[in-house]
Amino acid sequence: MTQAFERVSAISPLPAHLRGGVVAIGNFDGVHRGHQAVLERALAEARRRGAPALVLTFEPHPRKVFRPEIPLFVLTPPPMKARLLSHLG
Repeated sequence: MTQAFERVSAISPLPAHLRGGVVAIGNFDGVHRGHQAVLERALAEARRRGAPALVLTFEPHPRKVFRPEIPLFVLTPPPMKARLLSHLG
């Protein structure tokens, strides 16, 4: 299985080659060990199934949308998060 990082916007349909993939869903701010464990499990399951491994994350942060009155500190800006996720496979 080849590895590639591809960013897909929610406003565009999911490309056909990514359909049927295993999806890890989360905000993944900081991409800490707990996040890495979730991502590794999704990647292992994708390999087992011969399917693509996908990550569904959110921008803006959900709290900014649902609780905008609460100050939010973001550990990992979107470009950095994309780089970290791409390095994990």
